[in-house]
Amino acid sequence: MINFEIARPKKMKFKPGEFIMIGLIIRGELVFRAYSICSPTWSNTLEFYSVKVPNGLFTTFLHTITTKSSVIIKMKPAGNLILETLRPGKRLFLLCTGTGVSPFISIIFNHETYIKYNEVIVVLTCRYSQDLQFFNNKLKQLTKVSHIRPYAKNKLRFHLSVTRELYPYIGRITWLIKSGRIIADLMTYNFNKMDRFMICGSWQMVFNVTKLLKNIGYKRGTTNNPQDFVYEKAYINYLRGKKIESNLWLTG
Repeated sequence: MINFEIARPKKMKFKPGEFIMIGLIIRGELVFRAYSICSPTWSNTLEFYSVKVPNGLFTTFLHTITTKSSVIIKMKPAGNLILETLRPGKRLFLLCTGTGVSPFISIIFNHETYIKYNEVIVVLTCRYSQDLQFFNNKLKQLTKVSHIRPYAKNKLRFHLSVTRELYPYIGRITWLIKSGRIIADLMTYNFNKMDRFMICGSWQMVFNVTKLLKNIGYKRGTTNNPQDFVYEKAYINYLRGKKIESNLWLTG
């Protein structure tokens, strides 16, 4: 896994949790992929977190870019993982796997997140403990941001687990919820009607977690109808071939 940064166009605006389309010229063709923005909205750069897909066309080329490389981005961000899709609540759970933590980095660096919620709990599951390092590094950075640190203090919590090696916490997110391990490990109170959830990760993980939340009684929200939980529907639509209109910007 790698993280990389590109210059942020001065006119580009985005909300914490949104993604943009990144394009590379590969073998003479322009190829786009969707990437969630890790950066805070006040950053002068756009940061992304990527995994190299074995034999993957885009990520193979992506991992060869340098400071002299140019990429193309679509100027209009999109996405459902924004605070406006959720009803007012007291606890916000950010449930993610692997690079699915990306949009939540931007969210926890946003002071409005802590104004809206009494607790913000990141639940991240990866295959190996080394895959947790990116998030741990971001936590260290957050403690050094003077205008965010006071908001996050005593409100930001996290539960990190792995699935393929020994670690203090082991298990997939669905099991952690079903078994009550998240609640027990965090020594907090059970889920209730004032809890809100955002989910990002592999399609199978998103399917399993949203199904579980629906069975518990939570409802999926949208910008037009804020509810209890949300997942990245716009990104899934892209994967299914639906077009997201936007302008292009060359950066390098």
